Amino acid sequence: MAIQSKFPPLELLKSTHSFPGSYTFKVIGEHQNSFPERVVEAALRGAGEKIQPRHTVRETDSGKHIAVTLEVRVENAESVIRIYEELVKLQGAILVL
Repeated sequence: MAIQSKFPPLELLKSTHSFPGSYTFKVIGEHQNSFPERVVEAALRGAGEKIQPRHTVRETDSGKHIAVTLEVRVENAESVIRIYEELVKLQGAILVL
């Protein structure tokens, strides 16, 4: 299954967000293999910093999928793109927003 991702172009990020600042990411994936922890690790790799992003986890009623919402403090629009690039690589990820 191909992952669906929708992240904004760099120029749009620069024109619509203030940096440095907080940015929210949402990743939906299969509920297995420590998915929430792997999402956080991917965000940290993308950010290139030793920060702990705030995150929440919500499981579907069936328990088959899980949604992880991250709030990450980013320094610039390029950091947002790097985080998205790491998130779409995650095994078990279905949708990255």
